[in-house]
Amino acid sequence: MENFKQWMQSNYTHNELADIANHGCSGGVNGMIYYAETEALYKRFAEDLHSIIAEYQDDTGDKPKYVTEELGDYVRFSNAVVWFCAEYVAFSITEGLYIEEVTA
Repeated sequence: MENFKQWMQSNYTHNELADIANHGCSGGVNGMIYYAETEALYKRFAEDLHSIIAEYQDDTGDKPKYVTEELGDYVRFSNAVVWFCAEYVAFSITEGLYIEEVTA
């Protein structure tokens, strides 16, 4: 079964992931723009997403604030979880670095 990191790598190029790592999701990322999209991703990958947040918390000793601020609203919470994890995973893959893409 595909996990969230694999999904990210299957759906975005390295440089798109670097954009997510450097600029976040709030500016608009194809497939994660609308609440319906992020809610579907949350439902599909909830266990993995919460593991990613736990990893972040283990690494930093803190919970991601913009996620915890949305605890009272399921739709906004699921959106925040997906965006946070997308940004965290994108940085773990790219370290925010771009690569030169070869065109044919």
